[in-house]
Amino acid sequence: MTSETDRSSNPVLVRKYGGSSLSSVDRIRTVASALAVRHAEGIGLVVVVSAMGRTTDELDHLAHQVSQHPARRELDMLLSVGERITMSLLSMALADLGVPAISFTGSQCGLITDGSHTDARILEVRGDRVRDALDQGMVVVVAGFQGVSRDREITTLGRGGSDATAVALAAALGAERCEILKDVDGIFTADPHRVPDALRHATLSYDEMERIAGAGCGVVHHRAVSQAREHGVPLFVGSSFHDAPGTLISAAATAAAPATAVADWRPLSIISHDDLALLEVFDPAAPLPATLAAAVAEHPPLAEWTRQDGDRLHWGVIGPSAEISRLRDLLPDAGRIVFQRGLDCLSFAGPPPASWLAVRAQVTSSLAELGIDGVHLIAVDGVLRLLLPPTDAARVLQPLHDLFLGNHG
Repeated sequence: MTSETDRSSNPVLVRKYGGSSLSSVDRIRTVASALAVRHAEGIGLVVVVSAMGRTTDELDHLAHQVSQHPARRELDMLLSVGERITMSLLSMALADLGVPAISFTGSQCGLITDGSHTDARILEVRGDRVRDALDQGMVVVVAGFQGVSRDREITTLGRGGSDATAVALAAALGAERCEILKDVDGIFTADPHRVPDALRHATLSYDEMERIAGAGCGVVHHRAVSQAREHGVPLFVGSSFHDAPGTLISAAATAAAPATAVADWRPLSIISHDDLALLEVFDPAAPLPATLAAAVAEHPPLAEWTRQDGDRLHWGVIGPSAEISRLRDLLPDAGRIVFQRGLDCLSFAGPPPASWLAVRAQVTSSLAELGIDGVHLIAVDGVLRLLLPPTDAARVLQPLHDLFLGNHG
């Protein structure tokens, strides 16, 4: 991605608000009041917004009611509406508080993408209209998740695309930092709603955050973290509901590594996912269909792996049950196929150990002490994933957190 960097005399702050932060008219008014305070301090504000609540899911469901396989171009036209609604409402709420504000779509603020509908990549941010509005003392509200291709087609950036929008704008405008504000108080060693004594990371490096995001933590999209690292944009992750210290992510930041029973394995976080499915194919009698690869690319799974030994192939994938079920339907009934639905996944994210074998032995032993045997353990890209029935996953989450991450400092 290329961008034009410009620093005005006033500091520029880019804030991104997630859908839960803007889920109602009252929440939009609350956000507007918080922005009015920062505007009064003389800070140049660029606010990137997601669609309200579950609007994107509802629009996607509507599209699939009309068509089993909606055209991706038309899907982009539909899904981009959600963020436009939010940006307009927030701009109106700011105006009611006497704060000059203007809303821009992704295309209006010059966010140029490639032509990949529903999963576009940002190529360039021109940002001229944003700079002009900031120079006039206005708060600029931008619809996240969307841009325009060089062929003038509306595109969307995929799940978590509003995070990427915010980081790209921060880089282009030379912002002091980019704040990702959601319904969480920062990045934790586990979901604090499930592990009450989970510990907040005060600071993380880009590399550490990329590992956590790549493991499936949905707080910050991994693509946004990669962009922040590339352009040196400091990221702050915190709550939009109340003041909290949050987590600062930067090149200089380092997190104190959790003490573990396995000396050379120091996970940063344990991430939980519900209602997943496992699909594995061993030595298929025929080549896997091209439609399978296309379906995986359209809905990237939580994890995918493959091993080729001569003519022998092993391919596997973990992801949401409904999506993996569709992949299973594309496979011919030939060769050995393993398919399990209704699983939970606990993912340990952090630097990979010197030996996964030692880690596997430690985790297996710990689970056996809790009365659980035969767990499916998969190590992919430095992430250890445990696939378990939901009741077992709920029972072992706290003990595993205490063992491997409980002494985090």
